Amino acid sequence: MDMIEPLWTFAADIKVRVLILIVLAQMVLAVRLYSEMARQRFRAVKEGRVDKNVYKATQNEPEDVAVYSRVVTNQFEAPVLFFALIAMGFALNVTSWLTVVLALIFVILRWVHAAEMTGAHDVLRRRRIFLRSFQVLIVMMLEFAISAMLWA
Repeated sequence: MDMIEPLWTFAADIKVRVLILIVLAQMVLAVRLYSEMARQRFRAVKEGRVDKNVYKATQNEPEDVAVYSRVVTNQFEAPVLFFALIAMGFALNVTSWLTVVLALIFVILRWVHAAEMTGAHDVLRRRRIFLRSFQVLIVMMLEFAISAMLWA
């Protein structure tokens, strides 16, 4: 047990700061995507491709605009579990350097997933990226559970 303890205790203040930056990077992604969705919607209305009343219930958007609605929705699915894990880890003081590495990988994959969805949009590639990010999230859950049992 003494051999793995540094995962939790080494440079704890730096670990927390790095983890906060990683969480902020996920938040920045959501804000960036919201902004782009609003810009795309405004442009579609301005160009006359869609009537502004479509947005009363957000139905029948042009496909190139609807993809932004979907990518924003994606930021409130798996990332909600990510935020909960980080918050619980902080609350119980059981975040480790493994948490930091996994969080970084998760957020990078979320950025790549969003870029794929709003860019080339190769569905099979996007699916692989999503599955990898979800696998990382599952490992984070297991790491949290083990850390909570050992250190809380």
